[in-house]
Amino acid sequence: MYKINDIVVYKRDVCRVKETVVSERTGETCYILVPFNDESGMTKMIVPVANAGGHLRDLLTEEEIEDLLSRAPAIETLADKQANMKSQYVALLRSDSLEDLICIIKTSYLRNKTRLDNHKKLAAIDGEYLQKAENYLFKEMSVATGKSIDECRTYFANKLNRAE
Repeated sequence: MYKINDIVVYKRDVCRVKETVVSERTGETCYILVPFNDESGMTKMIVPVANAGGHLRDLLTEEEIEDLLSRAPAIETLADKQANMKSQYVALLRSDSLEDLICIIKTSYLRNKTRLDNHKKLAAIDGEYLQKAENYLFKEMSVATGKSIDECRTYFANKLNRAE
């Protein structure tokens, strides 16, 4: 069970455990979570301690981040099928897997690079999901390591470039 002020990840959001309460509706003990950088408490999420949906997890440790990044070069990109890119991106974004975020980042980057190399404009769908995936991944890395999001972005890019 998490304690007050623990930092956790719920779905894709880094949150702080604000308090625990018993739900008047279900009688379950629940966590009250607030987004990590929104201590105003304006946004709150109520999540059962039982975590039956499996969407609540520990924040990555620095060792787990290193392990994830060491596996990043081997993570496959999506098949380039124009007709269903959005549905593929949406499915990956809905999962709780950090490998899926890396898949989105690598796929979007590769598709954008190919389009630029062929003197075509960038596809909006790739930019949209690249931004979302980077936001989730680098925010968690930032909180876990105490580095800025930009430092995490650079570190990630360097790890991928060294492996190629």
